[in-house]
Amino acid sequence: MDKWLKTGTLKRSASRTEIRTTDLAAMEITVDQQDDNHEVQMPTDCPVQTIFSEIWILSDSRSVVQYLDNWRDVSDRRGIDIINKFKSLCNYYVLHLQWIPSHINLKYNDIADSLAKKGTTMPQAYVEPLTYLELYSRRKALVNISWKHPPAHSWYRSEGLGATIHFKGDKKDQTALARLSSGHLKTLRFSSGDKKFNICTKCNMIEATPKHLLDCVTLAYDDLLKRPDFVLEVMKANDIMDLI
Repeated sequence: MDKWLKTGTLKRSASRTEIRTTDLAAMEITVDQQDDNHEVQMPTDCPVQTIFSEIWILSDSRSVVQYLDNWRDVSDRRGIDIINKFKSLCNYYVLHLQWIPSHINLKYNDIADSLAKKGTTMPQAYVEPLTYLELYSRRKALVNISWKHPPAHSWYRSEGLGATIHFKGDKKDQTALARLSSGHLKTLRFSSGDKKFNICTKCNMIEATPKHLLDCVTLAYDDLLKRPDFVLEVMKANDIMDLI
């Protein structure tokens, strides 16, 4: 196809996002007319000139010409259809794809401009399938949403964020409640990557982990969620608030 499809030297490649759908649609209509009859028809948005065994397709959309010039990178359905029709025409003609500025005084250019303006007011009946990048972006967004769920860890069973803020107590009690519910006690430290806590001052036997502190005073984590004020009273009565 490189042998028969000739384009002018273009400095930059156009991406699919830079191309208007109406421009590609106009190009497809023009190529359809040539492919059906192998002769010049009524002018469309892309004027066509046939000189002996050559066909010149002129377009004032530089991005379309750049996009089709790099035909190996064309990935959308409409672009692929146009390229396949180019290949069919190349069996009969030498095909030239030429960009021209819209203000050039070329035959049929005024007709092409008027048709293009009318085309912008028409409803877009053709819906292109999503490209790979569009499908990837949407799928990635769905995956990110599915990953953003509350952790299954037992210490994150609160019904919502900021549970301690709803507790009507002073700042010190709110902080203690937040530390106990999250497991980040002020006595927490790390040694060789392992969590270490101080020894419980009530039983003097086991590390004062959040779970042990509740067990040591015969409470459960559900009490921390449903009766936080009662939990704090029990902790204060057993003089273990310094461990929280």
